[in-house]
Amino acid sequence: MSQRRTAESLTPAQRRAVLASDPVTGELTGSPATGAALRARGLAVAYGRAGRHYLTGAGLALREELRERPAPDAPAPPTGRTGPSGASGSSGPSGSSGGPSGGFAAATGDGPEPEDDPGLRAAAVARAWAGVLEIRRVTGGSAGPGSGVPAPWERTRMVWAVALALEAAGVPPSAVDAGGRRTRAGYRVLAADEPGAVRVEWRGPAASAGRDRAERELRACAGHLAGRGWEALLYWGARRVPFLLVTPGTP
Repeated sequence: MSQRRTAESLTPAQRRAVLASDPVTGELTGSPATGAALRARGLAVAYGRAGRHYLTGAGLALREELRERPAPDAPAPPTGRTGPSGASGSSGPSGSSGGPSGGFAAATGDGPEPEDDPGLRAAAVARAWAGVLEIRRVTGGSAGPGSGVPAPWERTRMVWAVALALEAAGVPPSAVDAGGRRTRAGYRVLAADEPGAVRVEWRGPAASAGRDRAERELRACAGHLAGRGWEALLYWGARRVPFLLVTPGTP
């Protein structure tokens, strides 16, 4: 059955539940009965405590279809003022990469120092990473207890996904002030020239971003990414400045 025909066959309550699902995890907030009905259609799976349901890959695709042509009774999609599992967030300042529908803003290393309390930020990062792991599970990207490999959903927003993986591993992002000067040493994630890849650099104030340190830190980043489903190879660019070229891992 096509996504369009599936969407047309949903009840108003089912459409509302799909559209109001968590922007990152796909967790449904409707009644258990609505979740069970969507599960029977292959659009959701039950996971965790009783009554909790998450959209499957088909359900996530249907959500995008509904957002493109919402029904009159459907709620507006999440605005981005609330991140995954209620974490405060927006599309983020320059240097933050917003998730789907403006959800959790991953720190790419080109934004200002975070204003959030470190504990609150760490909790938001942990929730967002847990959501990514759930997406991998329901879309077949993880067959066991490990983190698996990036889901197709992540591959369409790789800068966001790689930045989140690094921050979830405890690696600090770099930061810049209003004048564009580096104020903190850390990772920087940006699009690569090669399709299907992103670039990770180690950037910081001049005194903290020498080539030797950058190489050590990037090798550590490569290890963290490998443990989270990504492959990272170390290269040297202009003036022998090291960087990682990161691509999705394979099963």
